[in-house]
Amino acid sequence: MGLVETEAIVLRTYRLAEADKIVVCLTEKAGLVRGVAAGARRLKSRFGASLEPFTLVQLVYFEKEGRELVTLKSAEILRSYFDLARDPEAQSAFDYFGELVLEFSPPSQVDERIYRMVRATTDALAERRELIKGLTCYFELWMLRLSGFLPGMRRCVDCGRDLQAVEVSKYITAEGVLRCGHCADGEGRRLEQTTYGRLGSLQAQKPFAWAEEFSAIPSESQKFLSDLARRLVRRVLEKETRLNKTAITGTSAKLSPMSLATESDNL
Repeated sequence: MGLVETEAIVLRTYRLAEADKIVVCLTEKAGLVRGVAAGARRLKSRFGASLEPFTLVQLVYFEKEGRELVTLKSAEILRSYFDLARDPEAQSAFDYFGELVLEFSPPSQVDERIYRMVRATTDALAERRELIKGLTCYFELWMLRLSGFLPGMRRCVDCGRDLQAVEVSKYITAEGVLRCGHCADGEGRRLEQTTYGRLGSLQAQKPFAWAEEFSAIPSESQKFLSDLARRLVRRVLEKETRLNKTAITGTSAKLSPMSLATESDNL
């Protein structure tokens, strides 16, 4: 308890009273933190523009035992993405990233892996907006993985056979479970090697590299991976996210005929 200083990414802000804000941040040292920024809405506030969503800041706050909201003391801008506010697609992606973080990350649960992933993907999007589709898919899959909801990709869930071998056929179910051809016995969808390569390399590659290779695979494979990631997110959350993901991914609101499911679900 007491004063805490940490690097943080601002995710959301809400109005409070006449001049204050409630600020939700993902911090490097303390996980999700919700706090009150007194006077933040005043024209000459000491916080200035530092509390705009998806601003990287050096945050100082005071935490008192038994209180859910901390008191923000200062926020120094380390990196801003203000120029992206003019790009509706990029802004929608940032909003979606923030929504997933809030859904998957319990308050005050420290996981530096989530923080590093969020920052790396955000930086990548700021540098290469044309990779937005691949970066969004990368973000979704990593949030699932770090939360324990993405099944292993390297071995058959039943027999343990190494799926990385080129000669081994791979099948994936609607739940994202991978099996070799022998264990799948025709259930699920067969994965082409290029598509499996994107799933299998998720852990080894940083956002830039993964999204660049994603953009190089056939459009049908891109669509399949994007649909898979969204389906798994929806399955875990047991609801649709509020964001219109058509604006993010450029895919249709319904699963394509290549869907894993037998029915056509609204995403």
